[in-house]
Amino acid sequence: MRFRVLGPLTVLGRGGPVALGGIKQRAALGFLLLHANQVVATSTLLRALWTGNPPPTARKMLQNAISSLRGLLSAEDIEGEGGEGGIADRGGGGTGEGAAPAPMLLTHAPGYLLSVHTDALDLTAYQGTADRGRAELAAGSWIAAAKTLRTALEMWQGPVLADLAEAGADWPELTGIQQARLTVQEDLFEAELACGGHHEVVQELEALVVAEPVRERLCAELLLALYRCGRQVDALELYRRTRTAFADKLGLEPGRVLRDMERAILEHDPVLSQPDALGIIAQESEVKRGGPPAQLSRRTPPQPAPPPRLAPAGAGSAGRRTAPPRPARAETGTPPAIVGMARHVAARRSTPPAPSGGGLTEQRKQLSMLLVRTHPGGSPQGAPQDAAQPAGCLTATIREEIERHGGKVSGVIGPVTFALFGVPRTGEDDAARAVQAGLAIRDRLGCRGPGRPDPTGQAPAPARAETAVRVAVATGEVLVTCAADGTGAIPVVSGAVPESCMELLETVPPGGIRVCAATRRSSERTVEYEPVEEPGGGSEPVVVRPDHARAGGPPALMGREREVEQLRGLLDDVRRRRRPHFLTVLGEPGLGKSRLVAELVAMAGRGSGEFTVLTGRGSFPDRGAPLDPLRRIVAAAAGIEPSDSAASGDDKLARTVHRLFGTGETGTGMLARLRELLRSEGQDAVALTADGEVWRRLLAELAAERPLVVVFEDAHLADASVLDFIQYLGDTAGTVPMLVAVTARPELLDARPGWGGGLRDALTLTLDPLSAEGTAGLLAALLARDGYTLPRELRQELLTRIGGNPLFAVEYAHELRERPLPGSAVPPVPEYVHRVIASRVDTVPPDAKAVLVNASALGGVFSAESVAAVGDGDRAEAAKWLDCLERRDLLRRSRHGSPAGETQYAFRYPAIRDVVDSLVSPSMREEKLRRAVSWSGRTP
Repeated sequence: MRFRVLGPLTVLGRGGPVALGGIKQRAALGFLLLHANQVVATSTLLRALWTGNPPPTARKMLQNAISSLRGLLSAEDIEGEGGEGGIADRGGGGTGEGAAPAPMLLTHAPGYLLSVHTDALDLTAYQGTADRGRAELAAGSWIAAAKTLRTALEMWQGPVLADLAEAGADWPELTGIQQARLTVQEDLFEAELACGGHHEVVQELEALVVAEPVRERLCAELLLALYRCGRQVDALELYRRTRTAFADKLGLEPGRVLRDMERAILEHDPVLSQPDALGIIAQESEVKRGGPPAQLSRRTPPQPAPPPRLAPAGAGSAGRRTAPPRPARAETGTPPAIVGMARHVAARRSTPPAPSGGGLTEQRKQLSMLLVRTHPGGSPQGAPQDAAQPAGCLTATIREEIERHGGKVSGVIGPVTFALFGVPRTGEDDAARAVQAGLAIRDRLGCRGPGRPDPTGQAPAPARAETAVRVAVATGEVLVTCAADGTGAIPVVSGAVPESCMELLETVPPGGIRVCAATRRSSERTVEYEPVEEPGGGSEPVVVRPDHARAGGPPALMGREREVEQLRGLLDDVRRRRRPHFLTVLGEPGLGKSRLVAELVAMAGRGSGEFTVLTGRGSFPDRGAPLDPLRRIVAAAAGIEPSDSAASGDDKLARTVHRLFGTGETGTGMLARLRELLRSEGQDAVALTADGEVWRRLLAELAAERPLVVVFEDAHLADASVLDFIQYLGDTAGTVPMLVAVTARPELLDARPGWGGGLRDALTLTLDPLSAEGTAGLLAALLARDGYTLPRELRQELLTRIGGNPLFAVEYAHELRERPLPGSAVPPVPEYVHRVIASRVDTVPPDAKAVLVNASALGGVFSAESVAAVGDGDRAEAAKWLDCLERRDLLRRSRHGSPAGETQYAFRYPAIRDVVDSLVSPSMREEKLRRAVSWSGRTP
């Protein structure tokens, strides 16, 4: 049996709605349902059923009503399965296993208790769903929160107990539940606004504000929605009407939050583009007042405080927000607030409490900014009613692709989404991931522009008119302010990158993508470009290069003779012993893991016992679909190419499965499951747990047919469930000739300290830097391509800077060929080497990074005591982090101790010190150097 009170009182049984008795019986049941699973005193029930003094027979009438209700509840022909449109059955229905307990009306002093399962009453189901949505909202999961809160509100069929209220019931509980519903609606609007759904909610907000003109949170949300829809005049008029309503009804001025909202709209404050703009303004308002952070919503825990925005050079008072200047390009149609945000993203706020994560830090970083502008209808002049997708759906799609590629959405205002790649952690491929995200967004939203090539390389597709998309990516050095560990609010960026990216966006045609020169240089290993012959310049990315076509590797494998012999022996063991073996190749970036595995693949294809080789790779985009690397392996096993049509790919898969498993029941079942796995997207660890056996059987049969090498690169980026599958693939595949080869950075061992341990026939190769002779030979071979002769005096300095890293040798050789320097001048740290090192530095904890900054001020060698002195810290803590940094291969231990007998360290490569120096501001660097000199003067 199920009950509805969110609307007219309804009881649903197996056969549909159940007929109730007279008004007193209905009122008694309704009141008890509002207090379900609670004891309700008889006197309370009497007051609820009769206004004023109840008649002398009231108690007897109540007893009769209770008796009738008990008979109704215990009737055998009424059972707990609801009719159409009832509450979702979470616990099972009827009398079968897992069914919710039947409702019972018990006598319990001093009155009655109606025992109802939570899923059998729409009110409790609604409250549970709303609580879950609020928890998601508090955690910053805005898309999930919007969906959950919308589901909760859809349970309402009208006012609470509408039929009883119409008959005269005027219980405080009815008003309380209605007010609580308004709060849930406010939570929903906040989540929708954070997702960029201002167009979708503005009409609902306008209707509610008319009904509730002095509800401040609703008014604040409508102000924000109107502003983001480009209706600034309407927003200011709404504030004027609200202020009048407050004065007329309450004799008060609006609260500080509403007043600050009006000021922000007048100034086109860039904070209005932040997803959590209302929360930021509320916190600032309370900081000004000196009170605790304001709660615009009733959610807990409170949101982390946002970092302060830095005042632009030449700004006045350090704590004052200044209005950005009016944009110079108003005629382009770019909303002023968007230009204002791009140009003044670093305007300072009042000083809020520091976010979690150990306080705020300022760092100079190389990052990439992505701007996406959408317009329904295929052109800026398209009518809104022609839009095929609502703006909220567009924003959600854009956010999903940005986050899938490892970016961070920093703001959404109007049709423009801002995203950062490189915060809180720098990655050597930040620019490439930003460009890939832009390509993915354009493809998903269905507009490549006239004649743009398909990413698969097929013939150009005609332009689609559903949504016009413009994308711009700019890369450069900025000053970033955020919490030390990257937690808290969106990082604040100061520098020229935001403005240059906005200027670039204004040159992009519908369906186009433009990147700056720095972005192109940083991503050419991964993305293929074509020049743009249009005003504004930039480059147009065409297609993401396949892994095998990516540039940048050394011409030959040098200095790895011992490792090559080990791999040759491993392949011989697999052939001879015909059982699975497990190989892990570990090494820091650039030491040649992929090059060594390429040699393994080449050896596997030579000789009479040729192997089948299947390759997968972990990547940032796979984090949104963690099983994609395994899907690519299976697709390769079936010979499916990325350019194959769905029908062609399905045919290849069917032929492979039928060859291995036959056309009987086993083959048909395997084909059906593999088809489903290859076609579905975004599956997670649950799918791998359920279908892992299908993957294993396919790979085992392939190995039984012909020796198999399964290569999985960059395993440190893979999902935990995929790592489990790969690690134990050999042990569960049976007696077949299979080699599972994995490459990873040392970070894999941080997450999996026991990786490979306890497995039979497992080998781990940890790559060391090349010897000086090997590095010299590699450098000479690289420079000999163009007939470049390395001056003798420069040779030793370069060998020291390269430090045995083959990737560094490639980049320094490229730098010397492209920008030769006079005499023996040493080239600066190459751009890609800088990004690789900065990415590694960002993987260490904030305290360890601070130790690196202190150490860089000390010069060649340093000890825990000297590092602690420069950082004004604890010696034991410094010693702990120095040891950690040595294990991370950022430092090396000196053979000579300090005069006091302490262990001394040095930077692994000189370039690491150069990169660490570049992370801090000149003023901080000078202060560290001053402390280092002071400490040196005190030591003997």
